[in-house]
Amino acid sequence: MDMKEAAEKIYKYVKPKSRVVGIKFLKSRGEAEGILKVLRRPRKRLTICQIINTARLYGWTWTVFPEDADCVLGCSVLGLRELDESFQSGEIFTKLGYVKDREVAKKFADSVPKIKERKEGFVVGPLEGLEVEPDLILIYGNGAQMMRVINGAVYATGERLTFGAIGDIGICGDGVAEAYNTQKPQLVVACYGERRFGHTSDDEIAMVIPFRYLEKVVEGLEKTHNAGIRYPIPIAATIAELEMPEVLKVQPKEKGQP
Repeated sequence: MDMKEAAEKIYKYVKPKSRVVGIKFLKSRGEAEGILKVLRRPRKRLTICQIINTARLYGWTWTVFPEDADCVLGCSVLGLRELDESFQSGEIFTKLGYVKDREVAKKFADSVPKIKERKEGFVVGPLEGLEVEPDLILIYGNGAQMMRVINGAVYATGERLTFGAIGDIGICGDGVAEAYNTQKPQLVVACYGERRFGHTSDDEIAMVIPFRYLEKVVEGLEKTHNAGIRYPIPIAATIAELEMPEVLKVQPKEKGQP
């Protein structure tokens, strides 16, 4: 499906406040040079969530190599670096205060979704302007907007979507890594780090969609929209007669009054 057309339909039917972005993982550095006209790299190390959020909020397209990215957790689960002992044992999660002891920390670390194969970087940017077919699509919005994306995803299959969360490494682990591994859409609750460093709003959640699902999701959004399932959702009270104070009511004309 044409990516520009897909993005335009998502903007039409979901109305997200920020751009829909695509992310493409790189197997080698040379791969980026072969597919992109311009390589825009961060001038300083940025966290993964900073990079994703600048792409969706400002429309920037980034080419990111391991030395451009900060945050041990995000880089580890996206395959940009090897899992070190601190991550594998869960020690880092104990230090961060997410778990009560080492035993729980190990379970926590094991449950975090991770991309197994090593990646040499990624390209991320607005879907409508991306020069390469992405592996995944990221859409941010409120709960009602994500409901509409789910409507689109299940329209043709009826398959119930299931999601998981660990409370940390949200967009990187629960979102990108899990969707990449399972090739199923994933609903994501942004983690503390993304809200602090990436400036994701309190009311925002995200959906990560494998590219192979994109056409189905867009078609489902269009079909359900045409059936009357729309965003913004028209509240029933806006077209219902309300109980109002008597003084505010327009009184019927008295008999004989012109």
